[in-house]
Amino acid sequence: MDKTEIIETFNTKMGQTINLRLLTVHDAPLLVDIFEHMSSNSRYHRFNQSLDHVSAQRVLEEANAITRAGLDKNLGVIALADLPGEPGAPVGAARLVATGPGQAEVALSVRDDMHGLGVGTNMLRKLACLARDSGYLELIASIRNDNPAVWRVFSRLPFEVVRTPGGCYSDITVDLTKPTGALPDSPVPART
Repeated sequence: MDKTEIIETFNTKMGQTINLRLLTVHDAPLLVDIFEHMSSNSRYHRFNQSLDHVSAQRVLEEANAITRAGLDKNLGVIALADLPGEPGAPVGAARLVATGPGQAEVALSVRDDMHGLGVGTNMLRKLACLARDSGYLELIASIRNDNPAVWRVFSRLPFEVVRTPGGCYSDITVDLTKPTGALPDSPVPART
């Protein structure tokens, strides 16, 4: 399967069609575009630091590092939509990075004008199912406690989610061996 092939299509709560495909080494400009469509608050919640005065060159370097960081072992999905004046616009990305045997850390970004429409929920669900099918046993994340939107996303996963609060952050563990309901089909796309 070509990595640019659509692996899932869904509709947002407003009826907008979203296409998911695997993240590739060529997607750094798309990650930059998502970053540029995130508010200061969204960037802070996603990256756990203020990123208001970062140079465009630094943002591109980080995006390149993300897309080239072992996607043969790690997984990522990118969400694309035809928006007014922006056909095939990147609207979100989710990825995981292996942290140990059977375990990976997960990260999620959605551009602000697509918040609350189910984009993050569907991306994370698909990524979790792909991770399970790739042999991962659990996903982990450290999330700010003042980010109710991401808590809703994690609460909608079809797997057991354990939250361990601590200060401003909570540690999250998603147990991919404990489904909480019917799991959607999620065959793993072949890697090239």
